[in-house]
Amino acid sequence: MASYNIPSVIKGDNFNGVLFTISVNNVPIDLTGAIITMDLRLTKLGVSAKRFTSVGNAGITIVAPATDGKFTLNNQVIDITATKYFYDIQIVFADGTVKTYICGRWEIIQDVTYD
Repeated sequence: MASYNIPSVIKGDNFNGVLFTISVNNVPIDLTGAIITMDLRLTKLGVSAKRFTSVGNAGITIVAPATDGKFTLNNQVIDITATKYFYDIQIVFADGTVKTYICGRWEIIQDVTYD
């Protein structure tokens, strides 16, 4: 599993998004029909503070063509409690296979002027 720390973002600000490419031995993984999910947690075994998913335009988008193995954590306003989170990204493929390829940390910074 690859470790990647997502760049910090200030609470209430627009997050510019991150593009991920999943490949094995330099061959892109086909994401056709896949469901991608990412949870933010204070501890690895804690309750999910925020879930992003490719289902229903909820923060993750598989980039066409899906056979290129690319998806984005979308450009969006981040409005959750400011702290450092653990995350991983789980992919459920069309055939039911479940894989977790990426994990890391993401810090949300408190904005002084945020309402």
